[in-house]
Amino acid sequence: MNALQLITTAGLLFAQASFGFEIHEWGTFTTVSGSDGKLLTGLQREEESLPAFVHSHYGFENGNPVDKSKIMEILSTHGYVPFAPGNKGFGSRPLSGVTVKMETPVIYFYSDESFRAHVEVGFNGGTISQWYPSRSGGETPPEPKPLPPNQVANGKINVLRDWSLDFSKGWNGSIQWDVDVLSREASAKTVLFQPEDTLNWERARVPDANVVRTDVGEIENYLFYRGIGNFDPGLKLTVTADESLHLENQSGGKIPFLLIFEKLADGSTRWKAFDQGMDSSQRLSCPVDEIAIDDNAFPQAIYNSMRDGLAGCGLTDHEANAMVQTWWNSYFATPGLRVFWVLPDAATHRILPLKVSPKPESITRVLVGRSEVLRPGREKQWLQLAKSEDSAAKNQWFQFVQNDRFGLAIEARISDLQKSLNEKATAAAAHKPAVEAP
Repeated sequence: MNALQLITTAGLLFAQASFGFEIHEWGTFTTVSGSDGKLLTGLQREEESLPAFVHSHYGFENGNPVDKSKIMEILSTHGYVPFAPGNKGFGSRPLSGVTVKMETPVIYFYSDESFRAHVEVGFNGGTISQWYPSRSGGETPPEPKPLPPNQVANGKINVLRDWSLDFSKGWNGSIQWDVDVLSREASAKTVLFQPEDTLNWERARVPDANVVRTDVGEIENYLFYRGIGNFDPGLKLTVTADESLHLENQSGGKIPFLLIFEKLADGSTRWKAFDQGMDSSQRLSCPVDEIAIDDNAFPQAIYNSMRDGLAGCGLTDHEANAMVQTWWNSYFATPGLRVFWVLPDAATHRILPLKVSPKPESITRVLVGRSEVLRPGREKQWLQLAKSEDSAAKNQWFQFVQNDRFGLAIEARISDLQKSLNEKATAAAAHKPAVEAP
């Protein structure tokens, strides 16, 4: 190596050493478990709608506009369009085995300087199905082999069979972005408003993060992605016959923060925070009377506890407020029993491996498990409704399954309970003593 090369190399190393930026990320993994602790399938439905400009895989639009070029591509390749876009909050591609909904991870950059960044996120156990801004690479769900034209013309198409994706068979997704990270000064002057912005989309923006821009000119205050999958984030929740909640940390690490929340039918709430979290393999039991009642129309104490818990895990105050406000209605305004807990760092990186180039000075990731758990008493009510022969009850159950965000998951639990009852009845009948003839 000559003197010029040595000087150039030294200069590059000095530049890399003197250049620093930080990465922060927050997001949610949603699961639903029966009172027995089993994670339920059917989590592909969405609760919070996304702006129309968000990108997605074909069939994962969840009410957003479909990529017309993709429709033409499929029509050209397959000779037919397998499914139309679904209604608001529903995808159109047939899916099964979905036990986890990964919602709204957002990645922020913090830098004084502008630079070019390459970001890769993997998803061990699921697909990254929606994103913004435009990606530069990543996985694409498989499509069935095209049928010969005569078979298409003769109707040899079974959309549920040919296009269905079963996430219980394993999945490893990914996404890549190549973006220009604008300087702090340029970011402050950039207008991010879009007429199709939604309230929650705006709430996720924080004033001190840099703006990112793709090669096609899409800009935002963060990198956004969502997905679905099949894996166990690591907190087992059961509810016993006495309605006590039991928790077991199976994540492999310490859970740094945890909050139990329940919204009751009368609008009041129960909640209890564990600021010290849960050690690895630790078990906790929480009877109903140990969860405090809060009758306030706006439970300020819950807001403060959640915000402070997230900030204690490394988020800035702006980020912690953005996360709580973005998910407030979903987290704290809907009925049900749920536990919010921050995944250990090792679990986060195992499920969502993250690579950023150039290398940041630090990476802070706060992924929250939103674990819905069904109470035995509520399961019995649903079971009676599902079994009813009354036409009004049948319609009520049908509408619930079709329209509730967790309707498919709850239907799966009720189906398991009914199957168990049938098996017990059959076993009891088989062991019943024979009646002797007179």
